Amino acid sequence: MTEGNIGATTLREMLERGERVTVVDVRKGEDRAEWAIPGSVHYDAYDALSAGDERAMEGLDLPEGAPVVTVCGRGRSSAAAAEQLRRRGYEALSLEGGMKAWSLAWNTADVPLTGARAEVVQLRRTGKG
Repeated sequence: MTEGNIGATTLREMLERGERVTVVDVRKGEDRAEWAIPGSVHYDAYDALSAGDERAMEGLDLPEGAPVVTVCGRGRSSAAAAEQLRRRGYEALSLEGGMKAWSLAWNTADVPLTGARAEVVQLRRTGKG
């Protein structure tokens, strides 16, 4: 994890543990409609962030006292969004690598086989594809 960023695996683990975190998806609506991080909030600020609008995140109302993770396609727009939210006093991080990185955040589940001498581990991908 680099300064101001959070890795996809770390975010996935936080969500799996039920930690209090607000995930804000700043992509365009059509991109979010294809797939999104479960439980995330959509705030379409992509065009404003891409244009360098320093007020792109001003209309977003967030709960106090919980970290915020901003998400976009590859991590650039969400980094700008997180920076704007930090200036407003939020503990904000950007998902490093964006949804591209999220698509690679594999997790596993043991599949019980009663009476078998084999072990089955199911790999689950958290994104589309």
